[in-house]
Amino acid sequence: MKSGIASIEDVDLTRSLHAQRPMKFECFVPAIVVSVATSAILVAPAALADSPLTSTPFASAYHDVEIVRYTAEWGLDDRVLAVLGSPEIPNDIRAAIVNQIGWSNEPQANAERYLAYLASQKNIEPSQMTLALLTPEETFAMGYLLAMDRRFSLNAPIGGSGEVEQTNALELLDLAVAEAPRDFSIIMIRALVQSQREFREGPKNWCAVYQVVNSAISNFSGDRNMRPEAVKTIMDYIGIYRHECVSASY
Repeated sequence: MKSGIASIEDVDLTRSLHAQRPMKFECFVPAIVVSVATSAILVAPAALADSPLTSTPFASAYHDVEIVRYTAEWGLDDRVLAVLGSPEIPNDIRAAIVNQIGWSNEPQANAERYLAYLASQKNIEPSQMTLALLTPEETFAMGYLLAMDRRFSLNAPIGGSGEVEQTNALELLDLAVAEAPRDFSIIMIRALVQSQREFREGPKNWCAVYQVVNSAISNFSGDRNMRPEAVKTIMDYIGIYRHECVSASY
């Protein structure tokens, strides 16, 4: 179950960053304008427990969709496991389902559960699952679920001896993008997960948190299959990091 309480690891990261660099805020807010001498500057982001994957609850833009509301109530049950890979579900709703499942301060293994479910449908062991056996929809869902499970260590796979078990979240999402290169929802989620990696690298990479997602939007020329409200929710947080690019130029 998703929690809004700051995790110990998120807090520890922010404290370590505080030691590296003077922070311009003292309370948990996305952005504040403060006056320093005679100029106004935007407060640095990364308040306690903020991160791209934990501060972008865009599923709220899809609460009129029954399966998203169902997921909010029941979580990752058998029905949701089955729906996640359905080709009848648009990818923006698929993303909203995973976003609704969310993250936890406690260890979670939703990607592992999903892999076990997919393997059971084929009457094989999870270790026998190969990337070729995943549909594009399943690859996308698996990648986003695993990113939520491993937001502190995105290079970590599910774990095990099988091909899918040894593939990490960004590798799965790269494959999903390759399979559907004109799908805006997949591109956005892949960018969001990449921005999480940049965030975890610390202040030197905070400009990239903004650049990765902003570039995914500005460089996409096709039809966006994600609701504007969902994109706005993402950018309301990601946009905070834009001033890091200005700061880096001095």
